[in-house]
Amino acid sequence: MELSSIKTAAVNYCSVQSWKNRFPITLWLPKYSLNFLVSDLLAGLTVGLMVIPQSLAYASVAKLPIQYGLYSSYMGCFVYCILGGAKDVTIGPTAIMSLLVSSYGVQDPDHHTGIHEASYAILLGFICGVIQLVLGIFHLGTLTGFISASVVAGFTTASAITIAFGQVKHVLGIHFSSGSFAEDVYNTFKNIPQSNPWDALLGIITVVFLVLLTLLQRETVGWERRGWRDAALPVKILWKVLWFIGTARNAIVVGCGMLIAFALESSGHEGAITVTGRIDSDGIPKLQLPNFNLPNILGVFNIGIALVPIIGFFESIVIGKGFARQSNYRIEPNQELIAIGACNLAGSFVQGYPVTGSFSRTAVNFQSGVRTPAAGVVTGSVVLLALAYLTPLFRLIPEASLGAVIIVALIKLIQLPIMKKLWTIRKLDLVPYVVTLLASLGLDVAYGTLIGIGVDLIILLYPVARPDVKVESSPEFSIMEDGGLNSQQLQIDAESITVITVESDIRYPSVEYLCEKTTELVLAKHPSKLVLDFSRVNTIDYTVVQGLSDLMADLRRYGVVAAFANVLPTIQDQLQKGEIQDLLLFDTVQDAVWNLAQNSEDGKYQTADDSSQVA
Repeated sequence: MELSSIKTAAVNYCSVQSWKNRFPITLWLPKYSLNFLVSDLLAGLTVGLMVIPQSLAYASVAKLPIQYGLYSSYMGCFVYCILGGAKDVTIGPTAIMSLLVSSYGVQDPDHHTGIHEASYAILLGFICGVIQLVLGIFHLGTLTGFISASVVAGFTTASAITIAFGQVKHVLGIHFSSGSFAEDVYNTFKNIPQSNPWDALLGIITVVFLVLLTLLQRETVGWERRGWRDAALPVKILWKVLWFIGTARNAIVVGCGMLIAFALESSGHEGAITVTGRIDSDGIPKLQLPNFNLPNILGVFNIGIALVPIIGFFESIVIGKGFARQSNYRIEPNQELIAIGACNLAGSFVQGYPVTGSFSRTAVNFQSGVRTPAAGVVTGSVVLLALAYLTPLFRLIPEASLGAVIIVALIKLIQLPIMKKLWTIRKLDLVPYVVTLLASLGLDVAYGTLIGIGVDLIILLYPVARPDVKVESSPEFSIMEDGGLNSQQLQIDAESITVITVESDIRYPSVEYLCEKTTELVLAKHPSKLVLDFSRVNTIDYTVVQGLSDLMADLRRYGVVAAFANVLPTIQDQLQKGEIQDLLLFDTVQDAVWNLAQNSEDGKYQTADDSSQVA
């Protein structure tokens, strides 16, 4: 039977359909049409114009030279087109992943304060890809199910607050270095008098325009839902123009900032606005292996080796499932894990740092009417064109504009209103959320997340370690002389027998607690006989068997006769194999109580299968 199952599994694994599922492009490409191409071109171009300024900004969050944001933005788009199963998801740098990358780096002595050596970020992308690939191949994507939504919300909120506040100094034109959220807050308020008025003015104006354009984009989406696509042609053109302006708002405000910086530089006011400066980039990066000879790799990456790939996958799968639900299709988590891993692995060969699915760009992709993952090829091509021809212009990008782009993009990720929902649905879920949020802000996002996960697991496992125990001290049963039921009642004295009902499974964390509660009961009430009702116990393990054996020995020392009732056959077999001395097993509690109550003078008790065991 086992050989047959292995053979069936092997045949299924090697089947044509199975391999098609591993390469989802084979499922949608044969059905591709001209209509799909037009929709994907529009969506890919729109997202491409959005990803360029965003990736430059997120590279600064990762404490890397800004060109590495572009290096990380195109390879994932190409790889995901082949391996990804969600048509809406776009792969690239995100604010949260960039913040995590910034936590695991080493200061670059050749750059100004705050910039890290890119080699560590690239190697982290490689390691992240390998781990995600291995987890996906062995179908371990379900492990992320142990991270609850409340922990994710706390992590996301803390990350958004940390990143957004970290950009305030760029908006105000303040220059300082800090390693934590608390230092950022302190240094920002301390250095406000040294703010650059030109940077502050440009930054504030950029924030205002971004908010207005965001509202415009939302309104155009509302128009579409209300049926404006059926309106006259001039109205449809106007709607499309306004929608495109709102959607490409990041590129528009950054472009305007560059024009302002160029105008000031041309009029002799060079340096009035803080710009990114010269970019050390020769265009499209060459294919090359990451540097595996970096010093103290494990010391630098620390827990990031596990945390970055897990958070990256979790961020992507949450986004993918959300938009798949809206588009009425489903995605396979383990295949998505393989796709994200391959994106990171391939990206590391073109000097990219860890990437994942982006919520904001995926939303724009969805709203643009994307039909297949082929839109990612268009997006990646736009980034390649920018790398090939536009990098000389990026030196004029104002830091205040990039800071404003990040701040406005992260406002919607601050999930403080979720506290009301958590309080309404289940108040205990507030604990991991608040712990994750406060620990992340007070210590570090990575450590705060681990602390939050730990608290969440404690809450999850507490009922397992502390099962409910119901005690009945004076059971009443109708009993006939031959052991059957009759109208005559036999009252059992509460001092002579007690029934303990275990309300859930018993696993190794809970057996010691159960034994302690039983012993406390015996010492407090001094029953001479005890029945353990296992009617709700479906699972035990070796540690439980050993614990119950010790409990039986303790009860014998106290002069208490104990029996088990309502025990499943599989658990009976485990108890018997545990060689528990004087084991008494009965089909029902009534049988156990009757046999214990009718004990003979020779101290023998009749079990459910009519065999006798000495107490």
